[in-house]
Amino acid sequence: MGCRLLPIGFSYLATTYRVKMSTAQPIMDAEDMRDADWSIVDVLLGGRANAPFIAEKTGYSAQYVRERLGRLKQDDIVEPLGHGLYELNEREVPERSSGK
Repeated sequence: MGCRLLPIGFSYLATTYRVKMSTAQPIMDAEDMRDADWSIVDVLLGGRANAPFIAEKTGYSAQYVRERLGRLKQDDIVEPLGHGLYELNEREVPERSSGK
C-alpha cells in the first residue's frame, strides 16, 4: 500500500492506492513441480497437516518441506491456516503429467 499526493487547486489531497506485488517466478505447472511437491500434495489430500508431519510421511527434512510449502503457497496450491497448519487448494493443483 502506498500514498500519493494529488494537487487540488493550491492544496494537496492524499490518496491511498494498492500496489500488486508480482512474483519473480511464474505460476508452477506440472513440469515445475518437484517430486517433493507431489509428495506434499499427496499428504495434504488426506487433510490439513504441518511441516513436521508432512516431513515424517514423505521422508524429506522438515526444513525442506517448509521451503517447498513456501513455494507452493506463492502459487496458492497450499493455504496456510495459522499455527503451522497447511491445507491443499485442490483447484490450483496442476494436473499431473503422465510421466509422474
